[in-house]
Amino acid sequence: MEKVLLMTGGGFHPFGPCSSIAKSFLEQTGMFAVEVTEDRNRFMDLSEFSAVIIHTQGGQLTDEQENGLLSYVRNGGGIVGIHSAADSWTGNKGYMEMIGAQFREHGPMSDIAVSYSKDADAIVPRVEKSFIIHDEFYMLRQHAKEELTPFMYGCRHEKQEVLGYVRGYGKGRVLYTGLGHDERAFNTPQFQELIIKGLVYVTGKISDKTIRFGIVGYGPLYGMGKYHANGIDNTTGLITTAICDKDPARLEAARNELGDIPIFTDASEMAESGLVDAAVVAVPPNAHAQVVLPLIERGLHVVSEKPFAITTAEVDRMIEAARSRGVVLSVFHNRHWDSDIVTLRRIMDLGLIGQVYSIECNMVAYQMPYPGWRTHKAVSGGLLYDMGVHQFEKAFQIAACNSEGACRMHKAFVYGNYLKKVWHHVTVEDHCRAYVKFESGLEMQLVQSNLCAAPMPLWVVLGTRGSAVIESWDWDKPAIANTYTNGRLTRVEYPIVPPCSIPDYYDRLAEKYYRNLADHMLMDLPLIITPEWARNPVAAIELSEKASLENRVLEAEFAF
Repeated sequence: MEKVLLMTGGGFHPFGPCSSIAKSFLEQTGMFAVEVTEDRNRFMDLSEFSAVIIHTQGGQLTDEQENGLLSYVRNGGGIVGIHSAADSWTGNKGYMEMIGAQFREHGPMSDIAVSYSKDADAIVPRVEKSFIIHDEFYMLRQHAKEELTPFMYGCRHEKQEVLGYVRGYGKGRVLYTGLGHDERAFNTPQFQELIIKGLVYVTGKISDKTIRFGIVGYGPLYGMGKYHANGIDNTTGLITTAICDKDPARLEAARNELGDIPIFTDASEMAESGLVDAAVVAVPPNAHAQVVLPLIERGLHVVSEKPFAITTAEVDRMIEAARSRGVVLSVFHNRHWDSDIVTLRRIMDLGLIGQVYSIECNMVAYQMPYPGWRTHKAVSGGLLYDMGVHQFEKAFQIAACNSEGACRMHKAFVYGNYLKKVWHHVTVEDHCRAYVKFESGLEMQLVQSNLCAAPMPLWVVLGTRGSAVIESWDWDKPAIANTYTNGRLTRVEYPIVPPCSIPDYYDRLAEKYYRNLADHMLMDLPLIITPEWARNPVAAIELSEKASLENRVLEAEFAF
């Protein structure tokens, strides 16, 4: 763990709240231990710190303080300067030379469109190339004698201004960003990622390693083989180097789409070829465990397509195998970042509906299901194991927002109703209702049906102050947030963010998943879709079906 000093304090900015936010998001990575101080004498001996964050304004350093700081950087220390670090100790010429630039002027608080340069991946890899942040636009004038290396820009009055740069100083590294005026900036995920990866950069921990992936199962359905390959190849630090499939036609398709890539018909041979470090398993759900386990035993990191498996017994065997071999295991829950759940979580974060106590998701229609392996229960696992797994994973995200502190086990009671009434040309259920009630009283219900002739909202989330409703999969229509305040109802139309009509929407979901996977494997940042997390929806579905068959309530535990 890297020890970081966060130097704060000064005028015109809410330094206390910002420091608390920064300490929290940095320490949540498990990579940094952060000491927050306003004592400038700490600069006189920085030997215990891997990096120093400067978020200050005004004042003047003593000669001893300035010399301590500059000596630290010259000898290999790392500096991350935030916003008004360029308006701090401006009478200290040595400091101004080291930090590289000085505040010139700023505009009013407003939304700023931020973009990264093409070569920013060498500094802060795998960040969103553009984003919007509500902040104070800092404009700078250079102080450093050497050229600065800009990597981030913003546009003001039709002129592009530098919002982030790096420079060397002796043996040390300096990264500065003009963003970060107040809590709104510090609570912006893209800003947090910038500071986290900025610290990794200035401490010299950026990895130049490339992880080689083989894809097992290049099936034609939805073009998933190419979809995975694109997500991998568009992620800095990852590359697709082999394809495995038993069907010669699919191997030929892979070479047509990906070029002259090595191909295999046996996953074990691919694992032992020396061409791959990791594998994506994109075979039907009933075969996940039998393909994943041998790959883990051969020391490969593995990404399983969803659902993780059909039974929790299979899931637990894979989790234990990965733990004993010390490899990364994850599940391709790309819809973790889907527009409906992103919108619901933002509504919750704004405090519009209070503490959630009821989560309901309905995927219903009256329609004949199309035959294929997804409607063959022995292969797919059942009706809920397709989109139901995705929607259950989203429901668990909402439940986790109610949970305080680190991940822990939550006791719950599970019931279900699984029916087969009409569509006998397929073997999956016609109608499923899965119900989970936690000891806290929070309830979670998911309905998927091909027998429902009544329209039902896709999502209804109830809280102590109101509700959030998303009517349908038509995400060009807004969500509705109903808030009760002082006995009055306020109804707000909240735009779905981002709408699924944007170009390359599904490609962006894959890239979000693989960026986080690469950050975990190459920078040791937290893995979002852990195997324990991906176990939750499988357990909820399996137990709700068992409860339906046995007509009783079952006890369970879920990790979040």
